[in-house]
Amino acid sequence: MFIASKRNIILPSPDGKRHFRVSRDYVGEIPDWASETDYFCALVKDGKISVPESHSDADVEKAGKRGRRGRKGQENGESSGEAETGKSKTGEAETNEAE
Repeated sequence: MFIASKRNIILPSPDGKRHFRVSRDYVGEIPDWASETDYFCALVKDGKISVPESHSDADVEKAGKRGRRGRKGQENGESSGEAETGKSKTGEAETNEAE
């Protein structure tokens, strides 16, 4: 399986007898058994490993952007909660009065 990794990771085999080391910024093939674990699936879901559709640079970059997250698990482009609560970071209610 072809992957792109954002972290240093050790992928264990399903039986625990083998492992495969993946270094940060690794782009390449991994053994098929390495992708058969719940741990691998969790890493993909969390965005630490991406699985591009092909080996092309455009697909690798596209897959890498899909899994990026901001601080504390927020997707890029989301605010720190101001829009949802209507409060500023100081906790004061904001008003939209026209002058």
